[in-house]
Amino acid sequence: MAGAQTRKLALLAGILVLVGLVGASLHRIPVHRSPKFTRSHKTIVAERDFIQRKYSRQYTANGYPVEQLSNFDNFQYYGNISIGTPSQYFLVQFDTGSANLWVPGSSCTSTACQDHQVFYESQSSTYVANGTSFSITYGTGSVSGYLSVDYVSFAGLTVRNQTFGEVTTEQGTNFVDAYFDGILGMGFPILAVDGVTPTFQNMVSQGLVQSPVFSFFLRDNGSVVNYGGELILGGSDPSLYRGDLTYADLVQAAYWKFQTDSIAIGSTLISTYDAAIADTGTSLIIAPVAEYTAIAALFGADSEGTFECTSLDAYPDFVVTISGVDFRIAAKYYIIQENYLCSLAIQSISSQDFWIMGDVFLGRFYTEFDVGNQRLGFAPVSAAVSPRQLALGQILGLVLACGVWKLWQ
Repeated sequence: MAGAQTRKLALLAGILVLVGLVGASLHRIPVHRSPKFTRSHKTIVAERDFIQRKYSRQYTANGYPVEQLSNFDNFQYYGNISIGTPSQYFLVQFDTGSANLWVPGSSCTSTACQDHQVFYESQSSTYVANGTSFSITYGTGSVSGYLSVDYVSFAGLTVRNQTFGEVTTEQGTNFVDAYFDGILGMGFPILAVDGVTPTFQNMVSQGLVQSPVFSFFLRDNGSVVNYGGELILGGSDPSLYRGDLTYADLVQAAYWKFQTDSIAIGSTLISTYDAAIADTGTSLIIAPVAEYTAIAALFGADSEGTFECTSLDAYPDFVVTISGVDFRIAAKYYIIQENYLCSLAIQSISSQDFWIMGDVFLGRFYTEFDVGNQRLGFAPVSAAVSPRQLALGQILGLVLACGVWKLWQ
């Protein structure tokens, strides 16, 4: 009996150590989707126009870069963070296509600020004034305000002395209907307005994550309303993808830009050795003009990517080859059917000669953003994953509780 008791205690200790290791290495934050979003030709065109402005960087008179914002009413992913002590909570879009954190400030009287959470600096004991002005202009509006410094927390981690933007003015109706309050950029420092160190780089320098890596699991077809997947800090979770990650080195440590081997529609080659950007703040796949023209011709699509259709089963996969591995996207994910009219979720904008791989691509492939090695890793999302698996701590706790109870029977 004593021997059995000892073995039970040893097993329990081993399980608890394993749980501790899992909890220490990966930090998770759920991400959500707009619950009312339905992709249509209208939203595709709107998103394309906003992406055009996002990647057409300009500079204002005060020297700050103009950072264009993706359409809030489109297919965007957002999650919860807190700022200050005690915590003040905000929903933010985690955007790998930009590098600044900003939220509305309490002195903002714009309609959009009144409809969202605002930051009260007087209520935070860790707030430090900075006061540097910033202004960001968007396609249908703008935000302006000043920089501040405070503690920022998410996924169980707290970044000390993070510089962020407090917005005092928001202009443009697109802000009013946003499901989130602000943006947390996860691009490289060179993209940041006013030289601010991005939040994740501060996490790394402050030793908060085991590895300088974060990863996204985005559900583009989840069964739970408003459920969008998760952002993982400190590494990757192999249970969320199939096979091994395929890595591609970055060709530019600003945007998350990498080189493709080739891109094809079925057996029709569209491009070779084109660069592409992994952008969680973009909904669509954006192609250079020449490549988009070739794709549209295959479908007999008009200038806005629409064409008559019956069944999507007749159309081939969209195939991106990265480091010798084919990543296939079925037609039902890159073509939107509305009765007998179809729209391509592959579009083009005039300002770039590279591809932008937004959520049409990232929703099919788990993506690891390796800051330390300046590379991206891709793998197909696991078909076996259910929303309940993402509440890992709760599930593991339940399993442990059941297991421990059984140990003592």
